[in-house]
Amino acid sequence: MRTINHIIIVLMALVIIPSAWAQQQNQFGYMPKSVKRVFLTPDHAGQSFQLQNNKGDEVLSGTTTVAKDWPHSGTTVCYAEFSELTAPGEYELILEGSKETVSVSINADNYSELGNALVKSYYMARVSEPVKEQYAGIYARPLGHADDKVIIHASAASKERPEGTIISSPGGWYDAGDYGKYIVNSAISTYTLLHLCESFPKYTQAINLNIPESGNGASDVLNEAIINLKWMLTMQDPNDGGVYHKLSSKRFCGMVMPHKDPLERYVVMKSTAATLDFAATMAKSYRVIKPFESVYPGLADKCLSAAESAWQWSLKNPAVLYKQPGDIQTGQYDDKKIDDEWFWAATELFLSTGQKEYRQAVSFEEQRFSVPQWARVNTLGLYSLLNDTEKAKELTKKSGKALLKIADKLYRDYETSAYRISITKFPWGSNSELANEGMVFIHAYQLTGNEKYLHAADACIGYMLGANPLGYSFVTGFGTKTPMHVHDRRCKADGIEAPIPGLLAGGPSLQAQQDCGKDNYPSSYPAMSYLDETCSYSTNEIAINWNASASFLVLGLDAIYRSEK
Repeated sequence: MRTINHIIIVLMALVIIPSAWAQQQNQFGYMPKSVKRVFLTPDHAGQSFQLQNNKGDEVLSGTTTVAKDWPHSGTTVCYAEFSELTAPGEYELILEGSKETVSVSINADNYSELGNALVKSYYMARVSEPVKEQYAGIYARPLGHADDKVIIHASAASKERPEGTIISSPGGWYDAGDYGKYIVNSAISTYTLLHLCESFPKYTQAINLNIPESGNGASDVLNEAIINLKWMLTMQDPNDGGVYHKLSSKRFCGMVMPHKDPLERYVVMKSTAATLDFAATMAKSYRVIKPFESVYPGLADKCLSAAESAWQWSLKNPAVLYKQPGDIQTGQYDDKKIDDEWFWAATELFLSTGQKEYRQAVSFEEQRFSVPQWARVNTLGLYSLLNDTEKAKELTKKSGKALLKIADKLYRDYETSAYRISITKFPWGSNSELANEGMVFIHAYQLTGNEKYLHAADACIGYMLGANPLGYSFVTGFGTKTPMHVHDRRCKADGIEAPIPGLLAGGPSLQAQQDCGKDNYPSSYPAMSYLDETCSYSTNEIAINWNASASFLVLGLDAIYRSEK
């Protein structure tokens, strides 16, 4: 794996700016089995192209496709496809009648390098401990937010813990561009890393991220997930099992480094959504951590006990929806519909305990499954059920049917798209939406063995790395045109020109354009509405849940490719 400093040196040393059409490809490089396409302007439709190796020998030739409109970007494109070229090496794509060429790199380690950086970003986001130079290079920083004197907010007060009580809740990760820690978003983020470990145990066991826990006998992906799990455990009220919705200051601090944030920190009300998300994640962690009892003695059992206690609180408080207190201005993560949280929590508890109580609560009736995100979590239950074919085979069968329904709809969108991509909606965090679609495809492949789903998953990575109408590689430090001004307090305040590598920017969206002013956005098309500016929290923020889905997509695909050599 390249060092962080090496990535930054390469990024800052780039002086050659590719032509517009050449930027619309995977800028970091392909795996041998990757889908490989370069998207071109419509005047190149139907033209011949060839690829040459570094000796100038032709290794492949073909013809570009017909041009096609993509309504989400208002652009028309054709493409040159050379997926059958699998030999590692450096190549040049030469287009008939054009003086322009595009460099193509094929390397069997590209996805492992990218995926490791995506996961390593969590170390860079650790709270309550210094981020050290031996692990972080130039991004080392002092301890920020000890969180050993956190105040019980009025909304979180109880008889045992009245308003103003001081508790300790250290650790975890900063959620996004701010310094809050939010249970509902931590849950899906941590779950996704745990699920990566559960789905590809041999592959993840071999990953070394150069973090303080490296070499302790557990996967570094698991080691990093446990950092956040331990914080989540501190957010459960030991008196009743309920879970506080979030830990944050009353308002966002300025664009300062963590150790310079002067604001007091609070835990804010308990909510049913947070408590159920907590229960699901803790139950999942029991199954993943238990084989590493010698590394983390007692932790798996502690997590399962916490999950069951959270479930009992939720039964007594089935509809406590989060409502932002008047004096709190930080992220809400409010969810008005929590049937999906009940399904997910019941599923994970059943898989970890086998108990009838939880099995009876796993009902597919009235569940609408879709691409997951923090407020749509029932499909996470499907993923877990598909990984466990012994507990309840009829549930596994139902899960497979529901999962393929989502995957096949996405695949139809992929097949008909001018950019050969499944995404058709551009919500806040659209790149994460796409990464989650890629996760659906990976599970569909595991279920069926049909390689068409792998092709669609791989195209999601290509899009994130530059095969999109903006020509941006949206992962910092990876590609020739990447975000330099992400909405992140650390990256803004650290005095380093290039941002922390391995962060997935949210991506184009028409939501919340008031952040930089609507007139400053370049287009009214959703796939083109993106600003590489710090003010653009709607398109250029980073977040732990976005990096989680991208981590699973990239490393999961790498694991599959490597197992099929």
